[in-house]
Amino acid sequence: MKKVVMMLACGAAASLAHAQSSVTLYGVVDEGLQYTNNQGGKSSWAMSQGGLGSSKWGLTGTEDLGGGLHAFFKLENGFNPSNGALGNNGALFGRMAYVGVGSDQYGQIRLGKQYDLLFESLVPLSAAGKFAGGLGAHAGDVDNVWGDFNLNNAVKYLSPTLAGFQFGAAYAFGNVAGSMGRNQVVNFSLTYGNGPLSVAAAYIKVNNPATAVWNASTPPVANEAFANPLTTPIYRGYASASSLQIAGGGAKYQFGASNFGLLYTNAQFHDAVVTTTTPLGGNAHFDTLEGNYTFNVTPALLLGAAYSYTWAGDAHYGQLNLGSTYLLSKRTLLYVSGVWQHASGTNSVGTEAVAANNNITPSDTPNQVVVRVGIRHSF
Repeated sequence: MKKVVMMLACGAAASLAHAQSSVTLYGVVDEGLQYTNNQGGKSSWAMSQGGLGSSKWGLTGTEDLGGGLHAFFKLENGFNPSNGALGNNGALFGRMAYVGVGSDQYGQIRLGKQYDLLFESLVPLSAAGKFAGGLGAHAGDVDNVWGDFNLNNAVKYLSPTLAGFQFGAAYAFGNVAGSMGRNQVVNFSLTYGNGPLSVAAAYIKVNNPATAVWNASTPPVANEAFANPLTTPIYRGYASASSLQIAGGGAKYQFGASNFGLLYTNAQFHDAVVTTTTPLGGNAHFDTLEGNYTFNVTPALLLGAAYSYTWAGDAHYGQLNLGSTYLLSKRTLLYVSGVWQHASGTNSVGTEAVAANNNITPSDTPNQVVVRVGIRHSF
């Protein structure tokens, strides 16, 4: 009888524990074809993953701690379905890896590798987040609205949502002995949502961005050789900056089947030093203004258009995006995304500006057209 009672008690305890905690496996596979009219002087056809966001899989879990508190974690890996390779420079969980505690009353705190608040708050307002994917990123994603970098060693606080408002703050430790400020990141956001209107503003300052967020093997030193981690000529010449500051704000409004969006960002590079790969040095700023529009022809079919313009000192980059998504089910969609970029002036390395769409080999002319078609499945 005692054995039966003990077995029933253990079973009840296990059921209770199961009810109070959960672990979920999730992911996305995004694969397609890409045509580019000019990559270094030649056109190309290629397989291209991640047209609307990189392929990924992850684990997320929560545990009820009682008293309105809960613990949680997220581990997220990026991969390339074209060849099965790991993304994010081969890191196992190179997209996110954090643990935290939170409550509906006080908000939540996260510790670990995670996305910055500027990306999280502004990308839903942008063409990139609505329909265009990576081809909608502004001028090489100089403002990180498409989230090409994330934060290591980060502590993030997100407030509860009150009357539609939510505040966020994050700090990333540089983890450099004897230098508290080296590689550190400070980050803030404020968002508001009420019915058809969403508004957001955010700010981030990154010290020593080459090593803090762009994975340079060594920090730049004035008048010496520097293995530049950036490939885009749009701002490669400022990779040796002592700091990168980005501020931005935007809004979107839903009116029936139409969605209107407006976004502005300002990215500033400070005190870039002259090296073998950053010949200009000094300061630079990039101002971008974007307007976007989407229309749901049917609940399944979305059409989108956007135009953005980036002022970067003497260089200017205009960009037209067109795209469409079609839902085959709640978890599977087809998409087409296209971009035309036009460049003028002198770029960050002191040569004639050429078109260089995000994560695409630059054109050898002021113009570049890229078109992607693909399928995206979530699980």
